[in-house]
Amino acid sequence: MAAYVQKTILSLATVAVLSAPAAVLAAPSEALQLVYWSRGDLQKSFESSTFRAIPGTNAGFLLGLEDWAYQYGWREYAELSEYAPPVDPPVHTTSLPEPEVTAHAYIVIDRTSNQILAARRADEVWPIASLTKLMTSEVVLDAAIAPESVHPVLASDDVGGAKLYVNNGDTFTLDDLMYATLVASANNAANAVSRTPGMTREQFVADMNRRAMDLGLWRTRFVDPTGIELGNVSTAREFARFANQVFSRKDIRRYTTTATAYVDVLSTGATKTLTNTDWMLWKPEYEDVFVMAGKTGYLDESGWNFAVNLRPELQDVHRELLIVIFGSASRADSFKDTRALAEWAWDNYQWQTETAP
Repeated sequence: MAAYVQKTILSLATVAVLSAPAAVLAAPSEALQLVYWSRGDLQKSFESSTFRAIPGTNAGFLLGLEDWAYQYGWREYAELSEYAPPVDPPVHTTSLPEPEVTAHAYIVIDRTSNQILAARRADEVWPIASLTKLMTSEVVLDAAIAPESVHPVLASDDVGGAKLYVNNGDTFTLDDLMYATLVASANNAANAVSRTPGMTREQFVADMNRRAMDLGLWRTRFVDPTGIELGNVSTAREFARFANQVFSRKDIRRYTTTATAYVDVLSTGATKTLTNTDWMLWKPEYEDVFVMAGKTGYLDESGWNFAVNLRPELQDVHRELLIVIFGSASRADSFKDTRALAEWAWDNYQWQTETAP
């Protein structure tokens, strides 16, 4: 990526971080705070007033003090047992190096225990592109609008990039617009669904940012519902926290695991065929992995981004991974990178449900 493009991205990311409202987070437990005040290294890595990670310190890709407790603290201190994962995390059994991938940043998480298995540049702010549509969908789904309700796509919804090729005012059910948003990643469909809760654009974007702050994602910022703008930014670690939540939704899994969707243009009677931008759902070379939820994103300035839940076998719920990658070199590389990281994790760790060799 050209230096001037990187400078633009970092400048926008800095603005996003500085302009984001302060998150209102629950205070760590008393036991965790006692550990914090007993250790100078933690005090240097996490702010004493908010307990958020201090950029550029040993906090690395952790979001805050509680993140440290969930990942490491429970192993070191019996009094932090409340932060232990619900099941034993997988055990690192080999010394295989992490695979070489084209992605600029990534994180690999065991979805059962929420333990981080691998990460690179996971704390670096990056344009997330159409991954933004997952937050747009979350806001719309929470509005509990009838899926069969009918809504128009307007000419003003077209902001470039991927889109539904329709006439001004063509109508669709909300359910079909959601398929267009999450299967085909159509920007005009995302703008159309963002109007369905009855909020202004400014109110809708503000709600997106409020939700990010509620999750403690203080480096994440949204500026539009589609992801077309460079100001939609996050880090791999922060977006993984959000993806872990949104991928738990039944409707999100339904939309994002549909390889081909057929949507009806109610105003004309036509039917449109939409192919999922996630090649792992339908390309033969990915028949050996199972996508449980996922979303792609691309901008010239961001490269190819991808967030996905993967299993090695459909029924293997114990080894499901959450992988977020930013900035792969090409569309094809984004999926190759993801599979390489997944296979490395499955080969390099042993889950409690497996028999030791």
